[in-house]
Amino acid sequence: MYPTARLITLLVLGVVLSVGLTLAWPQGWFWAPFAMLGVLGLGLFDGLFAPLSRTLRLDLKTPRTMGVGRDYVWPFSLTFKGRRPSALEVRFGANHLLIVTDMAQPILAEGEAFQSELALKAHARGVATLEDIYVRYRGILGLIWIQKRLTLDRQIVVTPDIEGVQHDASELFSYDSIYGVRVQNQLHNGSEFHALREYDASQDPRRIDWRSSARHFKLLSREFQAERNHHIVLAFDTGRLMGEPLLGIKRLDRALYAGLLLGYCALKIGDNVRSFAFASQPYHIAPQVSGMQGYEVLKHQLSSLSDMAEESNHTLALADLNSRIGRRSLIVLFTDFIDEISADLMLEALNRLSKKHVIIFVAFRDEVLEDLAAIAPLTPEDVSRAIFAQRLLTQRETVHASGAQASRPVVGGSHERD
Repeated sequence: MYPTARLITLLVLGVVLSVGLTLAWPQGWFWAPFAMLGVLGLGLFDGLFAPLSRTLRLDLKTPRTMGVGRDYVWPFSLTFKGRRPSALEVRFGANHLLIVTDMAQPILAEGEAFQSELALKAHARGVATLEDIYVRYRGILGLIWIQKRLTLDRQIVVTPDIEGVQHDASELFSYDSIYGVRVQNQLHNGSEFHALREYDASQDPRRIDWRSSARHFKLLSREFQAERNHHIVLAFDTGRLMGEPLLGIKRLDRALYAGLLLGYCALKIGDNVRSFAFASQPYHIAPQVSGMQGYEVLKHQLSSLSDMAEESNHTLALADLNSRIGRRSLIVLFTDFIDEISADLMLEALNRLSKKHVIIFVAFRDEVLEDLAAIAPLTPEDVSRAIFAQRLLTQRETVHASGAQASRPVVGGSHERD
């Protein structure tokens, strides 16, 4: 128990009035201590007859897992046995992985319980702990705070945002269903040979197979269909730069979200997916998976990746990847860079890899640098920050332009899930 602002205010007013009374009526000075003791007695009475904190009970159900970067709201209720206060103030304690939103307003009683919602968000993967809850309330007269701490020790495994991946993937397929629930004609839409058919005027003359036509004494043309069973490699840089936060969430966690979304869509339409990770050296190369049952395997593979306090070695990693992949594949590289030297080494390694495979280079837009470069400078420090931010942005644009000139698609993604 400890005093409220009301009790402290009464004590201060009592002191002021006692001094004024002593100055105005010196013979009545002995009444001042009695007045102060009366106020303290009211505070003691308020604390003794307040609702008992040992009868407080919490009802809160927490899941075993939660996705990084996603906002969660969980209902909870607090009950007393016997008398109860008119309002409660609640605050939850958690470890460094969780961001708990403080409750600005006191919780009022609804029926027999105090009901509210716990809003929290995880900004990094790992094992988060909801440690305890602090509840305080005033006595009957509002002179004393009674505070109770309840130990929770609820452990929650923070994983990539699987729920968000599945939601976004379902929206993508609802916008443009590739195969639908009926069999659709996928001919003439790709480059994979399907069959020979007799040539007619509606077909492209360049598709005539002259050797087969001479063999059968009639014009035959090649018929193509949409490609299936592609090989896709999701390559993740887990070095030091990928551990830096981008608007509160690590770059690696945002890359894993994009990789899971791409893997979900690829597996759903029949492609094969495998994952690869590296930092100062390659340490993760998984066998390819296929079908929607392979998505569960891919989730566990990517959830085990974590950033390391090491500089990334793109040359070694991409050379090792090139030696491990035999069939021509689509390689999606999630990485980041900050200086021109490491970017040049990465581009050289990509040049060698692109002779055999198709490369897509993915980097997030650094919106912090963009804001620093665009803000109007007011002090000399603002000018220095704007100059360095613009220099770094120019280097990034140069690397992106070099990749585009080498016929490698460069994707500069925003942090938002668009």
